[in-house]
Amino acid sequence: MTVSEVFYLYKFKIGYAAAAAAAVMLCGCTEIAEEAVPVSTEMTAPEERPYPAEVGSLIFNEQPQTVGSLSPAVTEIICELGFADKLTGISIYCDYPEEIAGRDVLGSAANPDAKAVIDSAPQLLISQSPIAKKDITAIEEAGTRVLILPSPLSVEELYACYNDIAAVFCGRSSGAEAADDAMRPLTDALRQAEGSISSFVYIMSPELAAATDNTFAGNFFSHFGVNAAADGEDIVFTEEELIGLSPEWIIVPESIKDELPEGIYGMQAFLDGKVITLDSEALERIERPTSRLSGTVYEILEQIDEISR
Repeated sequence: MTVSEVFYLYKFKIGYAAAAAAAVMLCGCTEIAEEAVPVSTEMTAPEERPYPAEVGSLIFNEQPQTVGSLSPAVTEIICELGFADKLTGISIYCDYPEEIAGRDVLGSAANPDAKAVIDSAPQLLISQSPIAKKDITAIEEAGTRVLILPSPLSVEELYACYNDIAAVFCGRSSGAEAADDAMRPLTDALRQAEGSISSFVYIMSPELAAATDNTFAGNFFSHFGVNAAADGEDIVFTEEELIGLSPEWIIVPESIKDELPEGIYGMQAFLDGKVITLDSEALERIERPTSRLSGTVYEILEQIDEISR
């Protein structure tokens, strides 16, 4: 091989090596560039806004700053949710919690004091009972909105009530979480009560009114066992009808336990001593239900445990 051929071959090899090195560097630069600028294909979810929130017949675009309540249960729930500072007026029957003392008194749902409501001038008035149309008109014309919520006939409807009230103050999304937190003591207690008795009848009066499943009390106690009076067409039963239901347990207010018709005491539940009594505080919690019913659940479970020993 001549010197010129050797020189040519050397130049070719040097050129090939340089080209290969350049290619490697180019590929490396391309990979770095691709890693440095990632391409995102994910869509950002739109932020959920708490308002507007539709509650009953009203739409709320913001939290009301002043509220009147004509229902003791509504008053308690508002305080339980942490909005006692928004309450400027309450009904004559609102006595819990103690922090509501000193608020304007607005009458009651059955007999609202329209003048007192107008003078107090809350942005919102809430009731769980119907209010006369003339009173609603006068109150609304004075600038106060009126929200009528249904009285709950079941634990599920009580939860819906918590949801609605929480939505007024927090909006729907945040309100649902607040309602869950507030109702948790009761839902936990009822979970423990499931199946604690087999069957029962809750006798509410000496006239033998018994709680059917279309009453809050009947639904509430059905979490303990089977309500033998669940399908009653009327809440008032005859002695023969109640005896024929043959419940294993009787639930009765303590105040009327000894005032029932004589034949009722011949029921097997009475003979076996399987009688659960409710004191005045338990009755009040059932009549105006809130999550404080959790305490009543545990009191009943204690009675069942003592009787069953």
